Amino acid sequence: MRLLALETAYDVCGAALVSDVGIEALEEQLVPRRHNEVLAPTVKRLLAETACQFNDLDGIALSAGPGSYTGLRVGMSYVKGLAFGTGLPVIPVPTLPSLLEGEEIDNPDWVATWSHGGNVYAVQHKGNTRWDKVRFMGWDKFARLAEGQTVAGYLLDRFQPGQSLTVLETCPSAVKVGKFALVRRLEPTSDLVTLVPDYHHEYQVRLSNYAHSGSL
Repeated sequence: MRLLALETAYDVCGAALVSDVGIEALEEQLVPRRHNEVLAPTVKRLLAETACQFNDLDGIALSAGPGSYTGLRVGMSYVKGLAFGTGLPVIPVPTLPSLLEGEEIDNPDWVATWSHGGNVYAVQHKGNTRWDKVRFMGWDKFARLAEGQTVAGYLLDRFQPGQSLTVLETCPSAVKVGKFALVRRLEPTSDLVTLVPDYHHEYQVRLSNYAHSGSL
């Protein structure tokens, strides 16, 4: 099986060609809030440099969240457009567990990432390949909950570790997304129309005082 794998859930924007044989190609960069500018050209270059056509692929794997609202929205919109145009199946990959793919991290108790402000997304390891549901909470609450345990995470260096809390850094990558889908033989979605990212925590629009006043 050969997949085009995409990562847009955080500030990394990446594309990779991943197959059962291994990693064929990878292009990714840190582009905070610029996924809409970077993603399509990145995929175009990757396919051109590898002489890969869409009909050479078996599917598209996408980091499906939770993560950055804008990054997830851009990635999902792009992938759905590709899928409708090419007929390729789409495999949504859970972002948090996929952060561990290929990492030499020995069974952490949690995987967590910064969300915004003082908040994190976190998911607890339940053994083997099983994970609990994603939780959204403040860092202080999470640090108490995970006290004495090991957390693999991304963008957690902005927080003070809790007492006896061990934090191991990891990073998103399109390669991890593709390998996670292949290793676990994830099934493609059966309904592109209803497929949406796992925002988990709803995006909230903040209105200015001017807007609240009702003035036009």
